[in-house]
Amino acid sequence: MRSPLAAIALGLGLVWAPALAAAGEVRGVVRFHGTPPAVPALETTKDRAACGDAAPDETLLVSEGGGLANVVVRIAAPGAPAAPREARLDQRRCRFVPHVLAVPQGSRLTLLNGDPVLHGVRGTTGAATVFDVPTPGPDPRITRPLSRPGPVRVGCDVHGWMNAWVVVVDGPYFAVSDASGAFTVAGVPPGEHAAIAWHERLGERVAKVTVPAEGPATLEIAYP
Repeated sequence: MRSPLAAIALGLGLVWAPALAAAGEVRGVVRFHGTPPAVPALETTKDRAACGDAAPDETLLVSEGGGLANVVVRIAAPGAPAAPREARLDQRRCRFVPHVLAVPQGSRLTLLNGDPVLHGVRGTTGAATVFDVPTPGPDPRITRPLSRPGPVRVGCDVHGWMNAWVVVVDGPYFAVSDASGAFTVAGVPPGEHAAIAWHERLGERVAKVTVPAEGPATLEIAYP
C-alpha cells in the first residue's frame, strides 16, 4: 500500500521515491590476540639535551586490555570523497606527533617543529619521495600536498630513530584506533560493507560489517 505522501505525489504527476535511510555509525575495536612481543625503547644518538636519552617505540602499542593503537580502519562503502583538510604533524622531543595520521586525498600536510634543533623531514611511498624538507627550529610551518592515496612513511634524516605514518585515504569513511584500540566511523550508509584495517607492522586485515538503517553497528578486528 502506498503512503499518503506517495499518493499525493502521484496525484500531482510527480515521481515519488522513499526517503533514503539515515547514514549510520560503526563503533569498533581492534584487538591484538596473544602476548605481544616486547618493544624496547629506541636509543637516541645525538641532540640528547633536546631529545632525551631514549624515545618510545610506537610501532606496536597494545593496551592492557589487548587493544591495538594506530590502526587505520576504512569502510569500503559508496559515498562522495571526504573534503580535503589541513593535517598537522609536529615534532616534539625528537618524536613525530601523532605517530599515525589518516587524511583525505588532496589534503595538505603542515610540518611543525617544536624542538630547538634541526629536523630533516622526508616522506616516502616505496622508493618515491613525497616530500623532503628541513625544519630548522621552532615555529616554521611548511605545508606539502598529499595528492595520492596510500601510506606515506615519514622519517627524519637527522635523527634516524624518528618515524611516523600518514595514510592518505581516497574514501570518506575512515578512522584511527586510539590507545585502547577503539575507533568510530561516522556517516556510513546502511548495508554490508568491507572494513579494511592497516597497521604499519602487522599489515592488513579485512572484515565484514553490516550497518543497520537505524542505530550503530559494532565491529571487532583481530590481529594477528
